[in-house]
Amino acid sequence: MPKRYLLLMAEGAVLEEEMKALAKVLGSEFGGVKVFGVDGNPRAVIVKGTVESARRLREACATGAVGGRKMTPILTSGAVGNLKRRARGAATP
Repeated sequence: MPKRYLLLMAEGAVLEEEMKALAKVLGSEFGGVKVFGVDGNPRAVIVKGTVESARRLREACATGAVGGRKMTPILTSGAVGNLKRRARGAATP
């Protein structure tokens, strides 16, 4: 199954321990996803998963919070580089 990357933007900076907790929650809810931050934007989180998990995660974000934190889905792509460029461009000074 093809992989998909989903860029999420948090309301505020995501700390390392929050990233680990978010990865645990998303892993249990959406199975087999990997979560990592983006250098240059502490609010950006990229989730690696399948087409199906990306679709379900976008829907979950549209209807509320993920792991207790409001996350806004920005872009889904098959190439992580596209998402990293977009996240760095959206960083607040």
